[in-house]
Amino acid sequence: MLPRLVRALRSGGVSRVTVVTRADLQTEFDGREPLSECRVLHNPNPELGRMSSIQCGLQGLSENEAVLIHPCDIPLLSADAVHALLSAWSQENRRDEFCARLVTPTGKGGHPLVIGAARVPELSALGPNQTLRDLIHAKPELRLDVIRRGDPGPFLDVNTPEQLAFMEDLLG
Repeated sequence: MLPRLVRALRSGGVSRVTVVTRADLQTEFDGREPLSECRVLHNPNPELGRMSSIQCGLQGLSENEAVLIHPCDIPLLSADAVHALLSAWSQENRRDEFCARLVTPTGKGGHPLVIGAARVPELSALGPNQTLRDLIHAKPELRLDVIRRGDPGPFLDVNTPEQLAFMEDLLG
């Protein structure tokens, strides 16, 4: 599923992809396209949860760089969804101050999430028990919700071994 996500991100307009993983999974990436083109970082403390992986992925960002975050457990992301999100966010006059996300017509948030460069320090400062939701809801006036109709990809996640088996079968 991860190679599929990398292709969707790249085709959708993401120029540089960083994958954060546990060190023992490095062999999963060796020589596999398009993963070999990604920057792979190892989270030294994955037991601290998702936020520790996100913050690990921020290493090496320049000071004025926005970030797009997408978890690997939402595998049906399309390049078109990425492009729609980036296009809407890039049209904001104060985009560096905005967080942008895809939402269903009824407002359910999905992924990926774009964090403007001015908000990255807030992301870096979140504690291990805080979530991306805490960041995007802290300043609702700086949140851009991009409605995504007829595309379940940004909203369907894989949480159980049965769901994983189903997605692997579905994706072939």
